[in-house]
Amino acid sequence: MNLYREILEKNRKDNLIAENDKIIVGFSGGPDSVFLVEMLKKLKKKINFDIVLVHINHLLRGENSDGDENFSLEYGKKNEMQVFSRKINITALGKELGLTLEEAGRKARYDLFKEILKKTRANKVALAHNKDDQLETFMFRLTRGTSIEGLEGIVAKREMYIRPISEIYKKDIIKYLNDNNISYRIDETNFENEFTRNSIRLDLIPFIEKRYNPKFKDKLYSLIEEIREVNKVLEIKFEEYMVDNKLNIKKLKQLNKYLLSKVLIQYLYSYGIEVSRNKIQLIEDILNKGGSKDISLNREFILKKDYDFLAIEKNIQKEKQCIKEVGLEIPGHVIFGEYVIEASFTDRVLYDSQNFYTNLKIGDKLKIRVRQNGDRMIPIGMISEKKVKDILINEKIPKEKRDTIPLVIYNGEIVWIAGIKGNEKYKNSDYKNCVKLNIRRISS
Repeated sequence: MNLYREILEKNRKDNLIAENDKIIVGFSGGPDSVFLVEMLKKLKKKINFDIVLVHINHLLRGENSDGDENFSLEYGKKNEMQVFSRKINITALGKELGLTLEEAGRKARYDLFKEILKKTRANKVALAHNKDDQLETFMFRLTRGTSIEGLEGIVAKREMYIRPISEIYKKDIIKYLNDNNISYRIDETNFENEFTRNSIRLDLIPFIEKRYNPKFKDKLYSLIEEIREVNKVLEIKFEEYMVDNKLNIKKLKQLNKYLLSKVLIQYLYSYGIEVSRNKIQLIEDILNKGGSKDISLNREFILKKDYDFLAIEKNIQKEKQCIKEVGLEIPGHVIFGEYVIEASFTDRVLYDSQNFYTNLKIGDKLKIRVRQNGDRMIPIGMISEKKVKDILINEKIPKEKRDTIPLVIYNGEIVWIAGIKGNEKYKNSDYKNCVKLNIRRISS
């Protein structure tokens, strides 16, 4: 197998690298990024282009992270390539922005890429995703729920981002490096199955290969290629539905549900916004409603609907809209964001999601706030604590809504995730006279 010929053919087919390009390479020092640069070095003998390496020390693995950084700097020096290295505390960044480690790492990488693109006047970013990454992404999105576009996996070229080794299996990359005595670093967390993607790589795919089909990866990749061909046939230009960078609602309403979702997905992608089925459904739901509406797409962007258009805008009001903690003494009520939270004494029990019947007492003082890192409670019907984050995920609460849901707190403990789930410790067991917590939206 000649991997370099495969890279050449991939470049020819997808027009990834051209004469006089200046390419930033995301360089971790691991086998994939080292292999990518080794292939690019060979490709430079045929095509004239420049390479700049960018490395992030995520400060997650102590001395090993520092070792990755030193390796990257030495590799660049040895190969006469400019290296930009940056230490970024991903854990702190995630806590500050309310992101997972994976999300925080991605944000840090892409923000740095944009900075170095501008500084070096480069025009492309090469990423070292391989064929296994594509298959894992397919399985990850399939289990979480996605669109047909999402099942394309990781495309070889999108805007300035290119993936020249996306059709090379990991095992072939490792064999090439070992056979040619080329050094690389190993991230030991890739061998832990704590994270979903790692579990898919280490557990799910090997199980299917062993139990059902040893050629499962090849078959799955053939399916991905078929999906891409289908998407090309169904491809539409969302620009045709735009006016001044806004989507024309009248034109959108003329589309069937599938084509409408394609337009919305491409519109979100154009801003680099992560797409989910729930997010698309939220947007579709407001199209047929009158008046103006806002939807939070992530911490950076909101989608605004007026009577005729949909528009994505920067969330410049984020700080002003930040909901502060409020106090509530039983009986009483408070306004919290777009909700009213009420605590009252009742002798009538009617169970539904808007009410939680508790063993709290008249005069008890409560606090109402949004979730915080580390929040836990014992959900109704269970005997052990669960993370609030996991409860919200299990209840299929859209990610963009999780930071606005009121939590009712008593003596530092969560009594009720309002409208979602009560705490077993605070449920009423008399089935009669008790304190009822109620949530309702403020009437518009």
